[in-house]
Amino acid sequence: MVKKDYVKNVSEILITKKQLKKGIIKAARWIDDTYTDKNKDLVLVGLLKGSIPFIGQLVTEIERDITLDFMVVSSFKGEHKAQGKPEIVTDILSNIEGKDVLLVEDIVDSGYTIFYVIKELEKRKPNSIKIITLLDKPTGRKVNLDIAYSCFKIPHKFLVGFGLDYKEKCRNYEFVGVLKNEIIEKEDI
Repeated sequence: MVKKDYVKNVSEILITKKQLKKGIIKAARWIDDTYTDKNKDLVLVGLLKGSIPFIGQLVTEIERDITLDFMVVSSFKGEHKAQGKPEIVTDILSNIEGKDVLLVEDIVDSGYTIFYVIKELEKRKPNSIKIITLLDKPTGRKVNLDIAYSCFKIPHKFLVGFGLDYKEKCRNYEFVGVLKNEIIEKEDI
């Protein structure tokens, strides 16, 4: 039972801490089963900031060697709706040429951001690029994407917690919850 004060900001808890852990372990097994050639380099690229809780738990469950890198890509600019074309704020440091790249996302909604990232990374000639996401919201999709693995399919609602934010807040919730409509309407938390 969640007894934290921040529960007041959500109308329902959609995915519990226990369900998240179970989903992340399954995702790690999928990675181990998909990338079986341990002689090939696998680079996990976390898209910050939202992927931090997911990738943090995911990497501890993966049983093969990986390289870990991060990107900051922004299209929201502190708002709750995309504010234009995505831009790379912080780029990866790894050379990905000839390597397998697994993009780690917290949520894929419209798909614009991850689509943009893929197009940019393809220019660097990796062996492959795949997407793993904690949450997949296919009803929000605006571009054609192949999600290689998603832990949870979710409804078209505004979600917070476990990396997902509302105006940079709520990321620290140990669950994924639906943000109360009155908070969005007031545009304050």
